[in-house]
Amino acid sequence: MWGQFGVSGEVRILFLCQYFPPEMGAAAARTHEHAREWAKLGHEVTVLCGLPNHPDGVVPPKYRGTMLYREQVDGINVMRCWLYTTPNRGVFRRSIAFITFMFSAVFFGVTRAPACDVVVATSPQMLCGLAGYFMALLRRKPFVLEVRDLWPKQIIDLGAVRNPLVVGLLGALERFMYRHARAVVTVAEATRQEIVGRGFPADKIFTVTNGIDADFFSPHRRDSVVRAAQGWGDKTVVMYIGTHGLSHGLSTILDTAEILAPRKDIVFVFAGDGAERDKIVREAERRYLKNVEFLPAQPKEAMPACYAAADICLVPLKNLTVFLYNIPSKMFEIMACGRPIILGAKGQAQKLLDEAGAGIAVEPEEPQEYANAIIRLAERPDLREKFGKQGREHAIAHYTRARKAAEYAGIFEGLIGR
Repeated sequence: MWGQFGVSGEVRILFLCQYFPPEMGAAAARTHEHAREWAKLGHEVTVLCGLPNHPDGVVPPKYRGTMLYREQVDGINVMRCWLYTTPNRGVFRRSIAFITFMFSAVFFGVTRAPACDVVVATSPQMLCGLAGYFMALLRRKPFVLEVRDLWPKQIIDLGAVRNPLVVGLLGALERFMYRHARAVVTVAEATRQEIVGRGFPADKIFTVTNGIDADFFSPHRRDSVVRAAQGWGDKTVVMYIGTHGLSHGLSTILDTAEILAPRKDIVFVFAGDGAERDKIVREAERRYLKNVEFLPAQPKEAMPACYAAADICLVPLKNLTVFLYNIPSKMFEIMACGRPIILGAKGQAQKLLDEAGAGIAVEPEEPQEYANAIIRLAERPDLREKFGKQGREHAIAHYTRARKAAEYAGIFEGLIGR
């Protein structure tokens, strides 16, 4: 059995992830927080990522005019390589960004990255995984594939890719990655079981769930500067924070807001950016929804205060089979900040919510169920407090990032025979 906790010796880790802070999102946060904890444990960590540009496609001035930018971040060696930059909208241009990152990462990973004991690449997208495979092959090191979402199943189910030839190629690439990785690390147990169920060896497939920096994501006062600045007063604030993407079915939340329009004490707030944001904004304007407000994407340091200003936090997903395997990373943030959740998802996400006692699960894409749950929590501040407290306690007991990083490091140690 491979190790699970502790350090039996330094491991030199080379980790590929297209996104890294100051970029926002689940991939950047998970990679940064794990890498930081590995460095604290005494491992030598290098992260190879793209020049920051997500989600607006604009590279900050600090990083412009270079093919490779090196820096130290929280004890991590960060190598930021050139790629084609584009806003997080449109399949074609984003595909070019993925392809250029793959080639750039392989080149700089082989020619400029320091010595390593293991190469790790995170997906989606799978071209990042393919870059990791080639890099490990050329450097003659074991390759670890991290699977955060079942890709390409997710984009196929969402209708983002329909061409049968492309679907076939993506499926073949996925199977190739699973076969050739020395270890596959998933973020949900249902995902691990799905991959094992397809016939891949169970002894090389592991689960390391997402976690949380519980010191950073912690409860703050409800009457924070955010609530005061936005003029929400004592209204019940129902907030969605995160990517406005195809996966989230945010039009359902607009339907819910329309149902609750007569309730002048309830306001819906969307904070974030993404491929569907402009569409959602236009739709809210078309419907004259006066109880809906939009905030731009928030920097990470502002997130705890934003959560504190919310009375109810929404975690919606579309009603698709692929999302039975997902646990949205924002659930851990909300729980750690002591806020109640209304979850529009089933499967692994609902299992976590039920185990934590952190909120109410509703049928995905059913606006009346969302409305009923919102009314219930709006009228029961004691219940909101109970769910928030239970969620925080559960996150601290089971999902701290330090604990998860140690589990992950144990896989590396076992892989290289420590």
